[in-house]
Amino acid sequence: MQLYVGIIGSIFCIVALAITLFKSGFGDSVKYKLLNLSGGACLLYYAIVERAIPFIILESIWVLLPLVKMIWSKVTKNKY
Repeated sequence: MQLYVGIIGSIFCIVALAITLFKSGFGDSVKYKLLNLSGGACLLYYAIVERAIPFIILESIWVLLPLVKMIWSKVTKNKY
């Protein structure tokens, strides 16, 4: 089961990156942040299950950054 969660997380992150490369402005959108957040969360879960410490650190930051950006945008009333 956790393997599938990891694969789905990888796909979400890759899709977010690919769309950003080909669609101008997508990197600032809520959809991009949600794709990265959900993909990172799936990969974080997988890393925790596998006890991969370096990957846990990476994915924790990967999840934290879009979450902080979304919250900061709400607090400052800026668009995503």
